Amino acid sequence: MEYREKRKAQGQETEQKILETARQLMRKNGYDAVSIRDICKEAGVTTGAFYHHFRSKEEMLEKGGQQLDLYIRQQLNVRPFHSSLSALRIIFTAYAEYMEENQGELTARYYQNMLAISAQKPFDTGRSIYQMVLHFVMEAQDKGILSRQYDAETIATFCVRHFRGIVIDWAFHNYSFSLMQAMEREFKMAYQLFKSLRAPMI
Repeated sequence: MEYREKRKAQGQETEQKILETARQLMRKNGYDAVSIRDICKEAGVTTGAFYHHFRSKEEMLEKGGQQLDLYIRQQLNVRPFHSSLSALRIIFTAYAEYMEENQGELTARYYQNMLAISAQKPFDTGRSIYQMVLHFVMEAQDKGILSRQYDAETIATFCVRHFRGIVIDWAFHNYSFSLMQAMEREFKMAYQLFKSLRAPMI
């Protein structure tokens, strides 16, 4: 491995270590009670290393949300699916699984942070989760599973925003209902809304 590639890999490893350490500490002690110094001490890195990767706790929290996209992509790789429809189902159930596993103040804080910066950073169609949904929506339309009444971008945007809204509602209700069950129910409803006339029942 060349020096530059090795340094890049080491940097990614350090970043992941910081994110995972922060997640564990914040789940245990709460977002406000955990300082950058606490994170660095537990992770065994310097504060300089932290600021090399993140400008603040808030930016770290935002970047930590990208772990969701990575988890979903991993689930698509390890779970067998026979159609674009089942792939879409995996995406949103994996979304629910990840959030339930990481529930607590950190989830609520993540979405509060998103709302706080929404004016400067609107819905991001470049995110991996959106691109995955768009890919399988287009494939489902090509195979006649989803209707072409709406274009693929409109359907993908609706789905990502809608299912993100379910997670926000779950956080605001203090995690008092099963997010997985809600996702399954809402996925079936969304499918009824966008399916073609000859699409199979689920």
